[in-house]
Amino acid sequence: MNKQFLFDVLGLAEKHCGSEFTRKLLEIRSERERILNNVWKKEPLPEDLSKYQKELILRDIDFDTILYHSKILLKKDKFNTLQYEIADVAIKHGEFHRAQKLLNAILNSRLKNSLPNKADILAKMGKIEIYFNNFKKAHSLFRRSLEIYTQIENQEGIVAINNCIGATLIEEGKLYQGEIHFIKAKNITDKINVPNLAAKTNMNMGIVYNMRGLFNDALKYYKKVFEIIESNQSDKSLLSNLYLNIAISHKFLNEYDKSLENLEKSLVIAQNNNYRYLKGLIYLAQAELKVILGNYSAATALVTSAFTIFTETGDNLSRGEAYKILGMINREQENYDIALSYFENSQKVAKNPIDLAEVIVEKTKLYQKMGEIGQAKSVLKNAIRLYKKCSADARIDLINKTFSDLV
Repeated sequence: MNKQFLFDVLGLAEKHCGSEFTRKLLEIRSERERILNNVWKKEPLPEDLSKYQKELILRDIDFDTILYHSKILLKKDKFNTLQYEIADVAIKHGEFHRAQKLLNAILNSRLKNSLPNKADILAKMGKIEIYFNNFKKAHSLFRRSLEIYTQIENQEGIVAINNCIGATLIEEGKLYQGEIHFIKAKNITDKINVPNLAAKTNMNMGIVYNMRGLFNDALKYYKKVFEIIESNQSDKSLLSNLYLNIAISHKFLNEYDKSLENLEKSLVIAQNNNYRYLKGLIYLAQAELKVILGNYSAATALVTSAFTIFTETGDNLSRGEAYKILGMINREQENYDIALSYFENSQKVAKNPIDLAEVIVEKTKLYQKMGEIGQAKSVLKNAIRLYKKCSADARIDLINKTFSDLV
């Protein structure tokens, strides 16, 4: 748990419980830490604890203490509102397990949730399952949410859930099925005036085209997102995500300066708002560019920082992407056995056919550098097969150009 998350949680608790609540809580915290630190100095611990581990223990205690005392002070409905707001902040900080626990507590509380609230909570829980790569569970939660939104004829909710279902299908490599849901969402957003949802829908369309290898088409959709954001107040995380996705398109178009520029813009927003999980994704993208540009030391620093974030948040797929980049770094430094080990780790984790194909493409480059042309041809066929499975024809065209001597 990072300190900023804890500060944000305390700020929310103070908003609901008053400044006196914060003063008393800080007094309790100061005395508690004094007692614990004295004990840790005097008594031998049965298990060694590093300074970092002790700090984590103290933060966990602080979090639980904030919830405990605010629950005593607030009425049940007000406490549920606080839990919901904390869950929202937890997701932005990558504290997915905590968010999941809080949302479950609201859903299972004795107080009856309104249908819109219940649908919204189910949708948020589904999004968390995507971070954990539990796609089947995510689909189940989204279906329940969609049933409620359809029942109460909430058009904004229907759009949001179609975006969620589409994003889940995309993560599974089902590009056309995912696009169908994005088109459903777009058809509704074209009729209703909800700028933030329209921006997200156009962003998702851009992501689909990016994955197919139609990078210039993706940039056209991202331009539409910019137009919407410029004329309306939008979520800062959406803008940060937009710059990140634009950077990815420019990377594939070999426009590295533009890619780096957009990644820097994305990172500034993520840092200012402490979107920890998003920072991890940006670090990965920056690391890959550093590999391409030959700065392996910087790439290693970035990818290990990202790996730490994804390990803490439980996002195994993003850890797989980190393994791929570590493989690329070691391949370029001619540590071939280590590179192969990293690529194989990445392959084991990858569930999305597009992600898996990208790992295999990098593995093909490894075998080329090693002079094992037969092996390079063999694995490249697997990448082409995976792209065909997703109907990513533009990606296959790119492979044919890049590996003209192998295909």
